[in-house]
Amino acid sequence: MKKGVKLHRNIYIILLFVLLLAVASQFARSKFVLEFSHNENVHQQYQQVKQKYLASLNEEPSTTTAISDRNYCVLYDSRDTLSVGIKDNSLQVLEYMQQPYTTVDLDINDVDVSECQAILMTSSLNRVESEIQSIIDYVEDGGYMYVMRLDNPSPVFNQIYRKLGFLNFSYLKGEYGIELTSNVLINQKGIQYDGDFIYNDVLIGEIEDSAELLATTINHTPLMWKKTFGDGAFLVFNGSSLDTKESRGLIAGGISMLEPDYIYPIFNTKLFYIDDFPAPIPQGINDVIYKDYQMDITTFFQNIWWPQMIRVAKLNDIKYTAMVIQTYGDDVIGPFQSREDEELHNLIGYGREVIKSGGEIGIHGYNHQSLQMDPQIADYFDYNEWQTSEDMKESIRTVLQYIKRAFPNYNVMSYVPPSNVLSSEGRQALVDTWPNLAVISSLYMTDPFERSYVQEFQITSDGIIEMPRVTSGYFDTEYNKWLEANTITSIGVFSHFIHPDDLLDKERGRQQTWESLYKDFEDLLERLHSTYPWLRSITSTQAAVSVANQLQSDMDVTKDKNKLQVTTTSESAEQYFILRTDKKIKMLEHCIVEKIDKDIYLVTAFNKNFSIGLGG
Repeated sequence: MKKGVKLHRNIYIILLFVLLLAVASQFARSKFVLEFSHNENVHQQYQQVKQKYLASLNEEPSTTTAISDRNYCVLYDSRDTLSVGIKDNSLQVLEYMQQPYTTVDLDINDVDVSECQAILMTSSLNRVESEIQSIIDYVEDGGYMYVMRLDNPSPVFNQIYRKLGFLNFSYLKGEYGIELTSNVLINQKGIQYDGDFIYNDVLIGEIEDSAELLATTINHTPLMWKKTFGDGAFLVFNGSSLDTKESRGLIAGGISMLEPDYIYPIFNTKLFYIDDFPAPIPQGINDVIYKDYQMDITTFFQNIWWPQMIRVAKLNDIKYTAMVIQTYGDDVIGPFQSREDEELHNLIGYGREVIKSGGEIGIHGYNHQSLQMDPQIADYFDYNEWQTSEDMKESIRTVLQYIKRAFPNYNVMSYVPPSNVLSSEGRQALVDTWPNLAVISSLYMTDPFERSYVQEFQITSDGIIEMPRVTSGYFDTEYNKWLEANTITSIGVFSHFIHPDDLLDKERGRQQTWESLYKDFEDLLERLHSTYPWLRSITSTQAAVSVANQLQSDMDVTKDKNKLQVTTTSESAEQYFILRTDKKIKMLEHCIVEKIDKDIYLVTAFNKNFSIGLGG
């Protein structure tokens, strides 16, 4: 008779471990764990920021101070459309840079430049004919002037052109594109942008060898340069495009290169939105997908698209903010149905992985019908216009309840309007119905047709934080890279969005296979990560809290040849700044400094007061 086989004690331990691992895995996947998924910390932070801001609306405005307690003098001509556009654009840049300014309308007022921190000249030089000698004396004595556009030569220009750095000149000519011969835009030296989205009327001519050439047109006409004059300096933009949001990096970069040892705050955020996700996935067969993968659309997104999206995000330090759509039905009249158990299952499955990877879940809409009542806008997008605000509110309540079923303790706080369209009535419906709404993210760039909800980074009077997106798509374009470079230089923000079904759309997917499109997507994220590795990967609401704290802060800088002393009113645990200096970094107090380009540093401060020692 054979004896029974005895299992070694270690085998029992291994089997028990495997059993416990299986139970733990199942437990982690269960709805029980999902019920404890929450983001209460960021919710509380937002409530504190909101209450602080709303309370500040009833306070007397404080006086903002900055370097040497002197203002930037922004000179403009109210009768000149281009001058007004450059002025408005420059003021927004100065607001973000926390620099005080005074505007002077040259059509009405005389100007005394003697007390200016620096001069931003947005009008024709011909408008300062009576003040030109005092401006020359001001710069020669140690002042700074940013000439932000040039016109046809005039008697005033003839008086000053050599001081600006010109050797000779002839006539104005329209030219396209730009070649960056410096890092006026961070990490962009040597980069060309050859597209008709960059157009300038430039004054054809040569500049002196002593002038520091910062940029040219594609035809190598000098476009931007710095010229030392006496103890001060001129910075010249020989073009006509600084009135656009696309050029704000050239404004901020130019300002930061005018004066030595210049520091300014940035938001330092890297945001990535997936619109229409989780959302109902199209049923059936797509010919291209089936040819490559022998899968229907649903299986492809589950087994190929989403795992690869998770992989590429992890490799390139991306955190997704996923914007939920409950249904693609076009109903705009209630009541609205809370149905589709299969879609709820997808929301739980995909949403869990978004949260687990450090991401955030927000709302794109109950359906994809933009919250607006204009039939012309609705017709343009092939949508239905909403008839009443109450129907809008009911749709919002429905999608909030839908997400609540999947994540009972999760605070949904971010909203992206379908097709980036949102009316004032729709916005008010959101505020009235959604108590936890913290962020609205639409578009940063101006819409010439005025259909889109266009934003700045700001806190509005109802406490909502406006957080616009800048670029979109699975692949790089020259225009997107130009926007990216300007926005990162001026405010330290990368904010991008895609849609899962871009690959199914002939225009948005460029009729590429997923393999090809995914390779483009990998290349985009790898280029971003290698060019700006210092950007802070963060989600929508986390970024909004940080942005709101900075927007409510003021900054004062005291500097001498050996030290920058910075004082802020921020209550953030960390603050971020760009520092340009050609000096060595020495003793640091309450901050760390990371070199991110030649003579450019990212400063992370941990106290309201910090200092940076500067050597020779």
